[in-house]
Amino acid sequence: MSDNKTDTPRNSFIFLISFTVFALFIISSVMVAYFLWDISPSDERLKNEMEALKTTATIFGVIAVLINAYYAAKRWEAMDKSADAANKTAKAALQNAQAAQDKQITERFAKAIEQLGNEKIETRLGAIYTLERIAKDSKDDHWTIMEVLTAFVRVNAPLKLQEEVKKEEVLKLRTAIRVVITVIERRHRENDLEDSMIDLSETNLSEVNLNKVNLQGANFIGTNLQAAEFKEANLQQANLSSANLEDAYLRKANLQEANLTGTNLQRAKFPGANLQEANFLGANLQGAYLSGANLQGANFWGANLQGSSFSGANLQAVNFQTADLTGAYLEETKNLEQQQIESAKGDRTTILPENLQPPEHWKTKVLPFEPQR
Repeated sequence: MSDNKTDTPRNSFIFLISFTVFALFIISSVMVAYFLWDISPSDERLKNEMEALKTTATIFGVIAVLINAYYAAKRWEAMDKSADAANKTAKAALQNAQAAQDKQITERFAKAIEQLGNEKIETRLGAIYTLERIAKDSKDDHWTIMEVLTAFVRVNAPLKLQEEVKKEEVLKLRTAIRVVITVIERRHRENDLEDSMIDLSETNLSEVNLNKVNLQGANFIGTNLQAAEFKEANLQQANLSSANLEDAYLRKANLQEANLTGTNLQRAKFPGANLQEANFLGANLQGAYLSGANLQGANFWGANLQGSSFSGANLQAVNFQTADLTGAYLEETKNLEQQQIESAKGDRTTILPENLQPPEHWKTKVLPFEPQR
């Protein structure tokens, strides 16, 4: 309102000045024409009159151009003000919409958290999928929701389940946990925090089906994964140290650079698995099946490999230092060299490739039917 009140007298003043200047130019032009008419010879009067009229027309045109330019500038100024006002309105509307969306997300998040503890499995699953949707809708809430979901697993699947928990409830929990893991693996990884990892440590995930899951870099320290299935799963760089994978099935799984230090892998099956540069330091692989696996650069320092099978496995640059190869089957392996087994433990039950010889320090077992010397 103040701008309009100021512009009205200003516009009137400018119009008055313009009109006065225009009138003065007209009067001056007439006087000049009259003077020229009066002093000029008769044969030049017509010519002077035309020149005076041309001068007057030029002056009038210049004044018209100036007035038009002024009002054009005023129109542009008004348009700029309108555009600024529209931008401010749009910005305010966007802020209001963002605030409304944030409020809605907060309400949905709070309700989903509440429903995670519901006794009904369908309500729990609905809450899990709601959290997944929020994680996709809100980049800022993505990692918070991943932490909530992993915490749900750790709380509801501890290593020592209470004895009074009913079998039916355990089955419901397993269903919910499997859905949580599915949601976690299909998350938008580009929204993960830097140097963060999915934490499923110290949980009881025995017999869980994790076939084809992508849990690259996940933390499974101390987790019970007994008889779990990881067929074609991606566990690259995962930390499985001190975990229990007894009787686990890991066919064609990717455990490249995985940490399996001190892990229990008794009778675990790794046919065709990628175990390049995996660390099995001090791990128990007694009776493990590693046929066809790629173990290039893997570290078995101090590992228990008694009765394990490496048929068709790639053992290039594998470290068997102080590993126990008693009863292990290494006959059809690839790229195994004499120097790799020199510092390992073994005996006559260890089956080596034809081109290799048992080290001198391996003790020969005496069979019951053979006469002792």
